[in-house]
Amino acid sequence: MNDDQLKQIPITALFLALGVIFPQFFHLLGLGAAFLPMFLPVMVGSMLVQWKFALLLGLFSPLISFILTGMPPIAPPVLPVLTAELIVIALFISIVKVHLRQSFWIALIGAIVFDRLLLFALVQLIAPLFGFDHPLFSLAIVASGIPGVVLQLTVVPAALYIIRQRFPQWDTQKKQSEY
Repeated sequence: MNDDQLKQIPITALFLALGVIFPQFFHLLGLGAAFLPMFLPVMVGSMLVQWKFALLLGLFSPLISFILTGMPPIAPPVLPVLTAELIVIALFISIVKVHLRQSFWIALIGAIVFDRLLLFALVQLIAPLFGFDHPLFSLAIVASGIPGVVLQLTVVPAALYIIRQRFPQWDTQKKQSEY
């Protein structure tokens, strides 16, 4: 492991902890699933780390949260679906932003679109197994996350801007002009 990778371990651990803690505040206020709170730390963290660490962030945030808090639930299969979503988002963002060095807007919007399409496909496959076979059910599940998407489009850029201002050493691209 080289020095750059070693520096990413505490960043990944920080955003992993936030991925477990942050949703608890939303659930205390009764705002849980619609605002997709676990997505925020995973998205921001994935903008800062290489794909291997982003993968760990997307994989372990929901798993550790489930172990410690019982959320997200296994049945209905929220945990496996959320885990798949977070892994895909984390990998997409890290590859596009960190490795391909594209704008964070391209990474963020691309990840959101890709995630919503993935969720639609997963719900289309899984929902009938649980007796939810209404033709609009999958679309309703995807639409229920709209408040979370709005939050992602506002909080992720703001958080990334603040992090890059206060911790320029975390900048994998060394380009501040893009913000």
